Amino acid sequence: MRYAMDMKVNVKPIFSHLVHSGVWEGPCRVGKPEELEPSYEVKIGKEQFQLWMKELNENLCNSVNTLEPVTIRFDETYVVPEKEFEKLDQDINEVDLFLITYRVPGIEKFKKPVAMISLGPTPIDVVGFYRDIGLDAYMAHDYDEFNELVSLLQVRKAIAYTRMLILSETQQFPVTVNTNIHDLYGLYQKYGIGNIRIPFRNVFDEIEKMKTTRDIENLADSLFNGATISNIKKDWIIQDIKFYKAVRQLMDRFECNAFTCSCFGLCASKYPMRHQCTPCLTHSLLKDERIPSSCEEDINVLMATIVLMYLTKQSAFMGNPVLVKKGSNKIQQFGTPAILFNPARTFDEEVLEIHHSVPSTKMEGFDNPPMPYQLGHFTYEGWGTKVQIDMSAGKTKMVTMGRFNRNGDRMIVALGEILDCVFEETFCSPVVYYRIKGGVREFRQALARGSYGHHLAIVYGDHIEDIKKLAEIVHFDVEVHK
Repeated sequence: MRYAMDMKVNVKPIFSHLVHSGVWEGPCRVGKPEELEPSYEVKIGKEQFQLWMKELNENLCNSVNTLEPVTIRFDETYVVPEKEFEKLDQDINEVDLFLITYRVPGIEKFKKPVAMISLGPTPIDVVGFYRDIGLDAYMAHDYDEFNELVSLLQVRKAIAYTRMLILSETQQFPVTVNTNIHDLYGLYQKYGIGNIRIPFRNVFDEIEKMKTTRDIENLADSLFNGATISNIKKDWIIQDIKFYKAVRQLMDRFECNAFTCSCFGLCASKYPMRHQCTPCLTHSLLKDERIPSSCEEDINVLMATIVLMYLTKQSAFMGNPVLVKKGSNKIQQFGTPAILFNPARTFDEEVLEIHHSVPSTKMEGFDNPPMPYQLGHFTYEGWGTKVQIDMSAGKTKMVTMGRFNRNGDRMIVALGEILDCVFEETFCSPVVYYRIKGGVREFRQALARGSYGHHLAIVYGDHIEDIKKLAEIVHFDVEVHK
């Protein structure tokens, strides 16, 4: 599997070199005669090119893959000869971004994004022109700004490289996610995100052919022994690892690097009961491996998970948003009361409760040590491995949460503050309580009004401004709840 997060931005440096055809001074040109000689301009241009390349090598971030640099030369007519443009033919299909030093008249014909790093007036004019004619173009004042731009372009490229494996109940949309993104091909057209949608029964075909190998037993031992508390038998952990291994086999077969799975339809099929497994551990393990994953065949929250994981380089939690009233320790929902928990404590304000069994040990960053975890069981009988992480024990209490709308072209985001986290013995857990900037009631209303739906993806930290910058580059709208 090629991980989307490992994609780099292929930057093609182009040194734009204006060499005049003779010696003269005028309203746009001054200098000593010897400095105005074409041969002198060629010599100085070569020296400047070397200095520029040294500067690039010292300052570009590691999200950049620098392609072979070229010099494009033209004279005072500002017409670039075709033989100069032919220098770009060799690797033009690999180029993600042209980085130019000055004007390159006609480069827009390649329909590639263009960027400039400059304190002068030229990028204001050039970038403004390119953007108006429909080209992606960017200006940066310095390398800090440019590297920030590249990090966002890297996320865009990673999104375009994402291919979702959807284990589906094969209905038009999941029964519990009516707001689910309905046009999967539209996601491909807009963002480049592909998908393979197959019946969830296929995963059990893989499981039924699978033996308990030493590799599976070692992973079960590692998970069991690494937990601070393990309230589940190793044999049942093995069953969930088989589900995970079967998913990975299908992902490899179809070259996918993101995952979602039906839940209610899966449950109703009784396949999980026969095999004594749930998808919960699979979601947690995949996200620890930097693979976006979501419950309930929910593409909206998977999209938000993709954006948040690729952008923040952290894993994401997801779950159901429930309103807890001020001073209340009782939640009731007629029809399905069994899936709601009574709050473990009362709060002196309205708070948002979010519960699911899919946290990840890498929620503080893929380059950071894993967070401590417990292993619990989803079912009353005792099977169905779930990872339990105390979300309130992170280094920050601030989180960013979000979800895409039904059309997949708008993301709602909100800031939350973790107030408490509790573990439930069975069903979806951990259960996390958040204070929401802008109000819980208002946030839930916004989720309904905007056709977003319910499940939310959550990462540590305040990333609102970065999401807004990314949205401009990837071309989706952002609704900030505040």
